[in-house]
Amino acid sequence: MGEEQWINKKSDKVDDGTLFQEIVLRKHPRDNQEIPCCVEDATREDMEITFLGTGSSQPSKYRNVSSIYINLFERGGILLDCGEGTLGQLKRRFGVNDADEAVKGLRCIWISHIHADHHTGLARILALRSKLLKGVPHKPLLVIGPRPLERFLNAYSTLEHLDMQFLDCRHTLKSSVEAFLSENDTDPATPQLETTMFAPGTRMENYNRKPASPRDTTALANFKEVLQESGLEILYSVPVLHCPQAFGVVLKAMEKANSTGKVIPGWKVVYSGDTRPCPGLIDASRDATVLIHEATFEDSMKDEAIARNHSTTKEAIEVGTSAGAYRIILTHFSQRYPKIPVIDEVDMEKTCIAFDLMSVNLADLPVVPKVLPHLKVLFKDELVVDEAEEVQEAAVY
Repeated sequence: MGEEQWINKKSDKVDDGTLFQEIVLRKHPRDNQEIPCCVEDATREDMEITFLGTGSSQPSKYRNVSSIYINLFERGGILLDCGEGTLGQLKRRFGVNDADEAVKGLRCIWISHIHADHHTGLARILALRSKLLKGVPHKPLLVIGPRPLERFLNAYSTLEHLDMQFLDCRHTLKSSVEAFLSENDTDPATPQLETTMFAPGTRMENYNRKPASPRDTTALANFKEVLQESGLEILYSVPVLHCPQAFGVVLKAMEKANSTGKVIPGWKVVYSGDTRPCPGLIDASRDATVLIHEATFEDSMKDEAIARNHSTTKEAIEVGTSAGAYRIILTHFSQRYPKIPVIDEVDMEKTCIAFDLMSVNLADLPVVPKVLPHLKVLFKDELVVDEAEEVQEAAVY
């Protein structure tokens, strides 16, 4: 479902894109004046973002549905959303053996909302991890998601062992996580705030308002270990404007000392999930190293974006610009755009569009916006959907 990987025929190994990145670097030298410290002093083993699915709604020939793998290398990895076909995409990108290692090394899986294109690959990943780690001492994998997802997973686990521990996204809001990590909120008897299914500030905020579900202190303790093992200072969920219990997420790495001993702040990655532009996400994205934002519709389809609680390309870029994000990567494109979505390049100086199986290393962020012209050349013959071909293929299958 993703772009075909490049194969080194002598070794049968997947090219990780390093050669292409080196070519871009030679043509477009880095501008050191604009580079954040966490990027300027980054090594290639700090963090890498791999897009396993960049399309919306359902898989297509070129774009699978939503999933992002945050590769932390020796510290493991984190999946953000897990649409159907996620495991297959991992195998296409890394090869079968390395995909198995990635699954075994997962620290947690975070799911943005209950829509099927964001979570139906989850059970297969969990079942494979359980199988791979059978007989090896390990803890259940932490799954952070909206409460309805827990009911789905519990029902599925009657058919197949999933070996997971669930944590409600509403218990990972910034204030809750900061209080828990400061060890000032460890008493399970602490009164809970009321919660609502909808983001604060919306007309539906007070609909179905009720006390939050009891906190799972075991899951929270596991969550704290996940942060430590992953080298993260914090991970927290942000209510967004899409459907009931829809969230974005913020991951902030711990500060570290560079080669000269200077302490530099950690990188910050923000993922919007599905959403309309909203103040809460803008605030959460302040000074992000990377903002990954959905851009389901082209700018001319703003009315449809509003009706379906999604964002246009321009709106997504404006969120990142307002927040002062260093780099903006657009994803979750309507499947009407087979390869290159329709975009206005005026505001693309710090923005890139995501493709299936594309990996973006922290060290390469300075040149990310300069890749688009090369991609347009690569896909110049397929910028428009050939509807007749699509109909013909559908008839065959």
